[in-house]
Amino acid sequence: MSSSPDFDIEKKASHSGEVVTEDVPYHTEDAGHMHRTLKGRQVSMIAIAGTIGTGLFLGSGKALANGGPVGALLGYTIVGLIVGLMMYSLGEMMVYDPSASGFIEFSARYVDPALGFAMGWQFWFQTVITAPVEIVAASIVIGFWDSNEKHRAIYITVMTLGIVLVNLAGVKYFGEFEFVFAFIKIMTVIGLLLVCLVVDLGGAPDRDRRGFRYWRDEPFNSTFFDVKPASKARFLGFWAVLTQAAFSLGGMEGLAMICLEASNPRVTMKTAVRAIFYRIVLLYVFAVLLIGMCLQRSNPHLLQANAEDSGDASESPFVIIIQTAGIKVLAHIVNAVVLTSAFSSGNEFLYSTSRSLFMLAQQGQAPRIFAKVNRTGVPIYSLALCSAFACLGYLACGSGGATDAFNWLANITTLGSLITWSGVALSHIRWYRGFQVQGLSREVLPFKSWTQPWGAWTVLISCSIIIFFNGYTAFMTKPFDYQSFISAYINIPFVIVLYFGYKFVKKTKIVPLAEMDCTTHYVENSVVVRCSSIIYLDRPE
Repeated sequence: MSSSPDFDIEKKASHSGEVVTEDVPYHTEDAGHMHRTLKGRQVSMIAIAGTIGTGLFLGSGKALANGGPVGALLGYTIVGLIVGLMMYSLGEMMVYDPSASGFIEFSARYVDPALGFAMGWQFWFQTVITAPVEIVAASIVIGFWDSNEKHRAIYITVMTLGIVLVNLAGVKYFGEFEFVFAFIKIMTVIGLLLVCLVVDLGGAPDRDRRGFRYWRDEPFNSTFFDVKPASKARFLGFWAVLTQAAFSLGGMEGLAMICLEASNPRVTMKTAVRAIFYRIVLLYVFAVLLIGMCLQRSNPHLLQANAEDSGDASESPFVIIIQTAGIKVLAHIVNAVVLTSAFSSGNEFLYSTSRSLFMLAQQGQAPRIFAKVNRTGVPIYSLALCSAFACLGYLACGSGGATDAFNWLANITTLGSLITWSGVALSHIRWYRGFQVQGLSREVLPFKSWTQPWGAWTVLISCSIIIFFNGYTAFMTKPFDYQSFISAYINIPFVIVLYFGYKFVKKTKIVPLAEMDCTTHYVENSVVVRCSSIIYLDRPE
């Protein structure tokens, strides 16, 4: 291979002692490379609590109102199981090949290059929208202390600059920031769960031992949208919980974005994936269980909070439980934690969306400039473009108000998460079949889940059904709620156009199982530079 003005042939020693020759950008010192500086403790903490935000602290109250205590628990348990199975599917592929560009590359390698293109841009769209969702949520939360809506633009500006600066500082500081805030969120959730348990057992100032009273009185919502008969209303109320739970649990798949910047990624990612179930069970399902034990579905304070959709601590079921039980002061503390949670989630989603654009550029499916990283390992141009989209948060200053902006953007991101989970499951199904056809043993996998292959199939089928019925409430309102319908399904035509458009232009085909690249491309101590499909190996000391 001859050299060119843009590339030099550089020889590097691999760990096996061989000399490996690869195309490396001529000005690698200017191009920079990704830094594997995220420590295991940081990745594990991000996996457990990184995207905990308004979905748990505020959205769980809406789930209780819609589905009742039993319906809410069933909904969160089902979606939690789906997400857990999805993460185990993704985890097998990530740990086996942490050099890959996450599920973006897996979709292209194991299914169809056109699907990789569609999945990559869909995930970028999903996460680039989610960052301003959390910024809007944070600005609403501040309204708990400052009700002057004219100040909202100031708060949005401060929040946006804050998450941009954290991401700009480099992955080392990003990891430490998320570690601290994740720790705060975990401690707060655990504290709130203990408070709920004490309230339920009659240890609060009101001395009311609730037990499972509300489970007996009103386990489901029999009046959902005034649907008749009651059995149908109960089922539809339970179904509404599924999309609420999908919003709360969305973003976990973003863990794949940190593969290229995690130290010792195989060990780190294996531990992080296993931590996902702890997060789902302890921080979501158990929280919904206790909320349903302490708070009645038809509690007037809960119904009023959801009707007003205030978006601050007054809407949190935890605060309503605390106030009903006669405990004081905690409302301000919970609101402060909700604020930090929203900020932290926005920070992580900005990280995920900038890295997804970087990965698309690495694959040659986005302009090459977005694959350029600076000396601290930050994809600087990718981050700049994604930060510009954070300005969508200013929609909260429009005539529709912050609540409408938040609900619109939240619906889009919920559907995006469901589509991404489906794509991950499809990629794993094809990868699993490729192993079988090529006679490869799963014993070579560094992380092997007992949930396969049925786990991936469960995710694909379940998510497809939830996606199809995602916007059913738009048909139950009079007049027809076309805005909710559009936001509930807008991602679907977007993905279809991306897939078939790329397929038509590039003439791609579904990858045959016998020809599928089922090998791992990861090399220990390697880092990724800004050129497509290049791994630049660290030189031995």
